[in-house]
Amino acid sequence: MKCSIPTDKKASFSYTQQHWAALAHVNGFIGQLGGWNVEDETDACILALWEDGTTYQEFMKHTHDSIFYKSKQDQTYTNLDVSTSDPSYFIGARYNYYRSSAIESRYLVKTEIEVDFYDKEDIHEMVKSLINPSYRCLSHVVSPIEHSKLVIFSLYGSACPQKTIDTFVHPNVLNASQYIYQLEKNWNVLSN
Repeated sequence: MKCSIPTDKKASFSYTQQHWAALAHVNGFIGQLGGWNVEDETDACILALWEDGTTYQEFMKHTHDSIFYKSKQDQTYTNLDVSTSDPSYFIGARYNYYRSSAIESRYLVKTEIEVDFYDKEDIHEMVKSLINPSYRCLSHVVSPIEHSKLVIFSLYGSACPQKTIDTFVHPNVLNASQYIYQLEKNWNVLSN
């Protein structure tokens, strides 16, 4: 989810985001985290992981609206874009499990990539070339959004990493952009 939030509503949005802690008890939910763009304080990103598309659709059908309307979150943003991917791929780095990565993450690097073609081998090559070796990369979530668009979410602990987009090269990549988000710990929800 990519959210546009007016600066005077950031505190309200952050507060309402905490209502999503109810997700911890929803069948099929794995985890959710999010935070603020370090270069644009009106841009928030939230990454939610589900076991599969069926459990996500069940959540949307039966649970989403009660959390959303009870929190009044719709009054805190000007734009909300939701992209889904089924399946997404978890690629370990320092950690081989999402839970460990989510607990220790402080920053999320979101890389949007437009490609003419890719396969699993290409994905692994892209992930390797995006890692900033000077910072502690914990893991990655790769989400194919369309046949020509990938989003790679890289989780980092400790210090804010520098962008790697300027040195990112792959023969199948047509265009790429990168954003860094400082995670809000009180938005982090893990399944029970």
